[in-house]
Amino acid sequence: MTGSAATLRPRRKRVRHPRLAVGDSVRYTEGTVAGTGVVDAVTADYSIIWVWTDDGHGRRMFLQGHGSIVSPLDKECPLQDTTLTAQPGCPTD
Repeated sequence: MTGSAATLRPRRKRVRHPRLAVGDSVRYTEGTVAGTGVVDAVTADYSIIWVWTDDGHGRRMFLQGHGSIVSPLDKECPLQDTTLTAQPGCPTD
């Protein structure tokens, strides 16, 4: 290499959406908004996920790498009231 060396820019850390299927129950977080819902559609590369929310806020679109987190909702460990104790074997937040 002659001349000035190209400066390397650090790679941006991206959160990747898991491989979800239509009909999967999910938990989502985007900024200060969080909730649960059911996957309505996904793009072929899983970069965009559409979710019908359980709380009546309609259909939401989540873009990979734009501050949204969509994760599968464990069927054996449902969301619990924070005042209650966790079920044995279920993760706690």
